[in-house]
Amino acid sequence: MSIASYKPERRGRLATQLEEFIRGGIRRGELKAGQRLGSAKQLAKEWKTSYGAVRQSLETLAAKGLVERRARAGTFLASDPDVIGGEVGSRSIIGLLVPDIRMPEHSLVTRCLQDAGQRAGFDILVSSTDNERDRYDQSVMRHLKACVSGLVLVAPQHARISLQTLLEVEQSGVPTVNYARTVDVVSWPTVQTDVFQAAYLPVKHLCDIGRKQIAFMSYPSPEAHGTQMHHGLYRAILDGGLGSGNVVEFVLPDQFYLTSWSDTGSLHELLNRWLDANPKVDAICCMHDHIAVTLLNVLTKRRVRVPDDIAVTGYGGNPEIFGLHPGDLTAVDSRVDLAASEIVRLLQSGSSERGDTPRVVAIQPELVIGRSTVKS
Repeated sequence: MSIASYKPERRGRLATQLEEFIRGGIRRGELKAGQRLGSAKQLAKEWKTSYGAVRQSLETLAAKGLVERRARAGTFLASDPDVIGGEVGSRSIIGLLVPDIRMPEHSLVTRCLQDAGQRAGFDILVSSTDNERDRYDQSVMRHLKACVSGLVLVAPQHARISLQTLLEVEQSGVPTVNYARTVDVVSWPTVQTDVFQAAYLPVKHLCDIGRKQIAFMSYPSPEAHGTQMHHGLYRAILDGGLGSGNVVEFVLPDQFYLTSWSDTGSLHELLNRWLDANPKVDAICCMHDHIAVTLLNVLTKRRVRVPDDIAVTGYGGNPEIFGLHPGDLTAVDSRVDLAASEIVRLLQSGSSERGDTPRVVAIQPELVIGRSTVKS
């Protein structure tokens, strides 16, 4: 077999196909370590594809050590057969990048992904980047150089992953999935909780148990999330038979969560002032367990009876992280366990899941009823 006989498929990334072809040819003895592949122009002509696509693919393989590019001589397979004879993705490691591992939701997705990965034979390599884009970009590049089998990216809060990093990930051919936050310009899929349902379920529940003045508290969200969340709130109010005079929205500054989620003193003061200004509210839907748990502490100190005077719901489904007992809080379970299993499935399917239009896989949440809305 000669490299000229290689016929790339129409679908999929050329670099990934070429890597599989080279490794398979070495294992079968049809290609030899150190064998000359030819120049990018020659290969583009033989494979009937663009010079740019071939050149970029060869550079990607050179970065992995599979080929050697020699000036005025062409491209050669690596001289060490052990380097190019291994199985593609043989390391069975998934790289997970999160903005801040100290945040409970990031710890939760790490644990769930470790569980899902173990069932599928993968280990998880976690990088926490403290919401710093430069550090995030550097971590992505280290994962690519480590030849991980797949990447799971949780984008930094209120910051874009750099264009250079997105291009490097795309050109690497490494299977990649976004979690929670979409990156609309990329071709790989995003797995996230159905944000519409996450807002609809608790508000509709509050309507169903007879609450008439409902507050909706959240932290700032990316535009796409915010639109879906607002749509869920709007639909729940209408389906619950209420109107605009029955709901009030309150967006909390994200400094209370991003920089000091465990220091609730300032948040206590803010919620107290808000409660003073809204005495008629009889239900509060919190789009984060952190808000709900802090609010319950504030209500207790104010001698407000829950749920008699004010019913409270949370979001996340893990209030135990914040010190509550199971069953204390009615909350939306975002089903991170299901999201983790879907992420691993997508990574196992490889680059074939990529396409021109970014795809969103919406995980359906569940409302878990607790004592903060219904007495047991």
